Amino acid sequence: MKFECPRDLFYQGLQVVSRAVPSKSTLPILSGILLEAKNERLRLVATDLELGIESYLPVKVLEEGAVVLEAKYLTEIIRKLPSQGLTVGVVEGKNSVEIKSGSSRFVVNPMPAEDYPSLPETKEEGYWTIPQNELRKMIKETSFAVSLDETRPFLTGVLWDAIDNTLTLCATDTSRLALRVQSFDQNFGQFKVIVPTKCLTEVSRVLDNSEESVQILLSTNHILFQINETRFVSRLIDGQFPNYRQPIPTSFTTEATVDRVEFMQAVERASLLAREGASVVKFGVSGEKISLSANVPDVGETYDEIFCEVAGDSMEIAFNARYIIEVLRILDVDQVKLKLTGRNSPAVIAPVNDENYIYVVMPVLLR
Repeated sequence: MKFECPRDLFYQGLQVVSRAVPSKSTLPILSGILLEAKNERLRLVATDLELGIESYLPVKVLEEGAVVLEAKYLTEIIRKLPSQGLTVGVVEGKNSVEIKSGSSRFVVNPMPAEDYPSLPETKEEGYWTIPQNELRKMIKETSFAVSLDETRPFLTGVLWDAIDNTLTLCATDTSRLALRVQSFDQNFGQFKVIVPTKCLTEVSRVLDNSEESVQILLSTNHILFQINETRFVSRLIDGQFPNYRQPIPTSFTTEATVDRVEFMQAVERASLLAREGASVVKFGVSGEKISLSANVPDVGETYDEIFCEVAGDSMEIAFNARYIIEVLRILDVDQVKLKLTGRNSPAVIAPVNDENYIYVVMPVLLR
């Protein structure tokens, strides 16, 4: 195997696929990246057996072949090389690979390509396309709310619930729930699958705000995302996702319309002291304002207020500040509504004039 290509192009490809390399593994081969030069293209592959990433780069192939190189050393070597052309190739008659760029030369020991596991075959059961900007937004608005509790793996991923032309993404850790519903000009049929957050995070890294399509293929146990010359193959999560419609309130006694950025900044200020305790901030909604306060014994107290439009009853309610800050940070709107049903009942935060996004958050019980 031997090929020539620009250093920057090679490094960009390595950055994408290396995210699938496990930090620890009982299989040494998984610590490497598969490089396969063929037909004027370089194929890069990395996998942790749950997520696989494959990317193709245009290169000048001098000799076809494949090797596996240690990801840690390969990415660091390429990162440190100057931004110019480089040559990577097996040293003739030796079990080593030479990396050359200008006057710099490295020789590293490869692992056998035939020992590297193949990515899962995806038998087609559902195939469709989604604009990159739409998918990126849907992932961003939901994946932050997944659970980190590995004892309930079905909550560590994002539910994809499709029926006809409507796709719903939902994530919850049982203390909060993020839901985005989107309609498209195609028929998805009907399915429910749970996609690991790691896969969606890595997919999001290569998505842009264009309307260029992402090709998505669904099989019994895997989901595949094809984005230009890169594809992601992930195992789906087994388990029964909870009924996400059940905790969503349908009627409210108090609604406050507030500037999103002002609200976020006020909660961030209030949480500065609350961070030392249980991150609890008390909200008072009345008249034309929302008051925010926190009192942490042996630390201090804080009070703030922002103006807003309030409809309905006055109310006091407390939340984990992080749960409020995180949703306000990811929403790309000018104003949001805070909808309340009672001081000990679930609340809803939603963009103004957008009924297709809902964020439900449980309050902290007030004594």
